[in-house]
Amino acid sequence: MVARTAGSDTVVSASEEVTVEGIRCPEQRSSESRRPESKCNYVYEGRDFYPMPVVDLHGLEVEDPQIRASVLRELKEAAKVGCFTTVNHGIDPKVLLQLRENSNAFFSLPSEDKAKCAQVRGTGALRAVGYQTQFQGLTEKASTVPRREVFEIQGCPLEGRDSVPWPQSSPSFRESLETFAEEICKLSTWVCESLAEALGLSRDAFIKQLGGGVHQQVVASSYPVPENQPKDTPSSVGFGAHTDLTVINAVVEDENGGAQVWHDDQWMNKRPISAGVSFFLGDPIECMSNGIYHSIVHRVIAPCNNSRFSCVTTLEPVDKDATVLQPVPELVARSGQPAKYVAYNFGGRGKSVMSQRFDPDILTKRFMVTDFSVIDPLRNFSYRDGVFYIGSRPLGSLTEESPSGGKEAFLRCRSAALWRL
Repeated sequence: MVARTAGSDTVVSASEEVTVEGIRCPEQRSSESRRPESKCNYVYEGRDFYPMPVVDLHGLEVEDPQIRASVLRELKEAAKVGCFTTVNHGIDPKVLLQLRENSNAFFSLPSEDKAKCAQVRGTGALRAVGYQTQFQGLTEKASTVPRREVFEIQGCPLEGRDSVPWPQSSPSFRESLETFAEEICKLSTWVCESLAEALGLSRDAFIKQLGGGVHQQVVASSYPVPENQPKDTPSSVGFGAHTDLTVINAVVEDENGGAQVWHDDQWMNKRPISAGVSFFLGDPIECMSNGIYHSIVHRVIAPCNNSRFSCVTTLEPVDKDATVLQPVPELVARSGQPAKYVAYNFGGRGKSVMSQRFDPDILTKRFMVTDFSVIDPLRNFSYRDGVFYIGSRPLGSLTEESPSGGKEAFLRCRSAALWRL
């Protein structure tokens, strides 16, 4: 497999280590120990690095049908896990480097300069854009308050881009973020289409459920080290445990790490690959795939000694409240069983979840449903609040065990969980 850079015919072997102005292209995963190295600059709370699937996307553009089919199989298996990193994705490493450097320069500006770019609330298809701090006020439980600052722009559609309160002192920040947004939005859509193709569906099988078009929000984030914090202070939660409400999220990050996923009943650290683009599948794609693909519980731990930078691009419907998602009928027919998920309203579920999104007990706030006879009574409720998974165990036993089972017990049967946060 080979890597290519946008706007160029250059190809690079995925197994090689190549430096492009400070960005190292990803190397092949090693079967050696995944224990964190001592030189890492934040306190690891997980015991291991998560074995993140790595998918080489170059094979999706070659003419050889066998190679393409092989990559689609890899993509399908990776999506069953819920998250994966892509390499050879077509975004020039220089674009990622400039994004990182110019974003860090912006976040390093004095507070009064950043305040001039304060977030503007959008209307209609336009979401909130601009700068915002997220240090306090989201919940009374300070230990779980996200510690980060963000700058958001609308990646797609392009309408309203001029309403972004850009920093006048940093034109390069705007240029690099808009250039990246154009590239990452195309990649996210392409990956979403490829995920449908990997299931033997038409490439637009997921996208067309989003109705009036795709909205993509690009969110550059900094997790700064608090002033006067002693070195090696234990890491704090930068963004609490959650699964994504959006269809898929594309993530690029620096080498400082901090992302963690819940796997094998423990938090495990995601190894940062600065030239890679990682994808986290959201609850909607788990529903639309009828449970073949999964969303995954993850969080961000703010580094203790160095700031963390990441940029997340979401993919969701333009009109959230008018969008109803359900398992693709073709997948349900193939299974020979009733659909595992009932249809739900995208916007209604989002409002319900966001009200408690940063609660530290988010992993335990689930309840289970077991019997298909309860689908009809739940259907209206699910449209309003987003309950959508139908499991296979007795309702009484599941609801009785939930208060005492703890988050570990819930996560072991995560695939039978009904989200009700």
